[in-house]
Amino acid sequence: MPIEFQLITKNGKLTNRGNASWSRGDGGFTASFDVRYRIDKGSFKKINTTDTALSVDGIKPGKTLEVQVRAVGIGFPVKKSAYVKAKGVAPALPKKGKDKNDKPVEQIVPNVVNLSLNPISEKQAILTWNPPANEKLENLIAIIKHSDLTDGTGNFGNATKLIQVPALANSATVPLLNGEYIIKLQDQDTKVRSLTQISVVINIPDTLPNKLIETRREDTDTPPFQGEKNDCFYSDEYDGLVLDGDQTIDQIPGDIDDLSEIDFIGDRLLSGEYEFPALLDLGGKFELDLKRIMKSRGLYPSDLIDDRSELVDSWSDWDGTSAEDTSAEIYFRASDEAPAADDILLEASPDFFLLEDDSKLLQESSTSFGEWTRLTKSSFVGRTFQFKAELESEHPDQTPLVENLGYRTTIRSRTESSATTASGAGAKAVTFANAFYEAPSVGITAFNLASGDYYEVTSVTRTGFTVHFKNSSNSSIDRNFQYIAAGYGSEQT
Repeated sequence: MPIEFQLITKNGKLTNRGNASWSRGDGGFTASFDVRYRIDKGSFKKINTTDTALSVDGIKPGKTLEVQVRAVGIGFPVKKSAYVKAKGVAPALPKKGKDKNDKPVEQIVPNVVNLSLNPISEKQAILTWNPPANEKLENLIAIIKHSDLTDGTGNFGNATKLIQVPALANSATVPLLNGEYIIKLQDQDTKVRSLTQISVVINIPDTLPNKLIETRREDTDTPPFQGEKNDCFYSDEYDGLVLDGDQTIDQIPGDIDDLSEIDFIGDRLLSGEYEFPALLDLGGKFELDLKRIMKSRGLYPSDLIDDRSELVDSWSDWDGTSAEDTSAEIYFRASDEAPAADDILLEASPDFFLLEDDSKLLQESSTSFGEWTRLTKSSFVGRTFQFKAELESEHPDQTPLVENLGYRTTIRSRTESSATTASGAGAKAVTFANAFYEAPSVGITAFNLASGDYYEVTSVTRTGFTVHFKNSSNSSIDRNFQYIAAGYGSEQT
């Protein structure tokens, strides 16, 4: 029972029709057929028919049509055969259709207008726009990307994807980041995007006094990108992380000199992952401000026609100059625990066992982490943080090229003050309500002092300090005081 697809026009748009056909069989004992079908993992639709064919319209590219058929016999009791099953994947739609005179017409997707950004908090903002006039928006989505550049030179292909929403929404909530927000509309079926981008730039200075904990850059290490790589690798040629191919040199037939690319062999994978090699340990449980450091762009490793593995109708860019179908994201997860000492020092590296066939058995950490969260600009509470990057592409001819990768972590300033307290006739040990990240500055306001009285503040740590009041004879005295401590962070319990 074969499944074939044909291109049709429905409601003025190109779409796929899936056709399944089967035979009635010899003998004339078949009365009808039980048919059930579904698209991808949806629920089965069931019909009983005397026809020997089924057509299903409106199947989106890449979706699977599954059809199951069994014969229902004549007579009583009714006998039924086993189900015969078949599947087919709908092909990509061409970007050119035909008008009523059967002439080729290229699809043009307009873009939004009047894009604006309104901050609603320190971490979030709302992007709003007006839809293109006189256009049907039901099948369009708005793809929103962000570039760290603040001079207006950001490019859609070199920006990082933030979110996509239906074009009918006219707005989207996004993280508040300095740089350029860029939008294009895209047809969900043909994947055709707006030819021009619409953008808005924002550059707000950070007025909050924060303590810089770490600025981590994987790309500035020597050598760069020393973490665990799954289905991606560091390319010396392009000086960044790229997606790997699905074959090795040993699996390629013929002469190695015939290869057009030595780094990219076989069909390019559509996703990969890079894990940062080091954990971030704060030494205690604190609220941390996290900000990603990311610079990536789309890349055609080879734009030669013979090197492209996809059908030409699915190409998003004929010239190979605008690789806009890639993305890269940074994720983090947190734990309230201290990092576990899990190293097993058996081979050259403490991170994995080296097996006899040169494959690796990775040594996992026993630290209990939460779920992975996409990092843009976040505040999160934890002690130990782990980071990774995910690379994705919609087409095997393209790969994201991650040139800069890292994060910046800061802890906010805070003050703690006390009510009036008696010192007692001796050294008074004071414990802060919540420990600071590091030893703060401590100020004392003293009351009922006599002439010659003074105090000493000693042993200032992140958890507290000692104050000792004395008179002019250096004898301990009891005085009332208040304190104010100014520092960074509040350790959580």
